[in-house]
Amino acid sequence: MRDDASRARLEEMGFALYLPRSRRAAASGGRMHASAGPAHRRARVALIARDAGASPHALLAGVARALAFAHVEATIAPDVARAGDAGGLVVFGAPLAREIEAALPAERRKIEWVGAAEPADVAGSVAAKRALWSDLKRLARALSNPGG
Repeated sequence: MRDDASRARLEEMGFALYLPRSRRAAASGGRMHASAGPAHRRARVALIARDAGASPHALLAGVARALAFAHVEATIAPDVARAGDAGGLVVFGAPLAREIEAALPAERRKIEWVGAAEPADVAGSVAAKRALWSDLKRLARALSNPGG
C-alpha cells in the first residue's frame, strides 16, 4: 500500500488511483478519498474541422478520447461561435485556423489553441499525427495549469 505522500504525488502527475472501498476509508483515515468525491471542474476544449465526413469524425472522436485521459472535456463544434466557454480550441486545417483567428473576439484571443493539419493529412501522415499528439499534450498541460 502506498503512503499518503506517494498517492498525492501520483495524483499530481495525473494518475487516477482506485482503491477498493474497504481500503479507501482506511487509507484516508476514515474520510473520503479526494478522487472519490465529485469531479472537479474539467477544462473544456472545442474541436473544429471543416469536413464533417466519416473519417474526420472518427479522428475527432479519437482526439476527444485522448483528451479525456488528460481530464479535458472535448466537444465537437462546427465553428468558433458554437464553441461556447471552451478554454481551448483544436482547429484542423490552416485555412480554417486563419479564419477562426480572424473571427475571434478580442477578449477571446488569449485562449489556448492548437492548429493541426487537415484531418485527411493527419490520418495519412505519421509526422502530422506526432505533431498533433505533441500539441494536444501541450494544450492539456496549459489548461491544467492556467497560472503557469
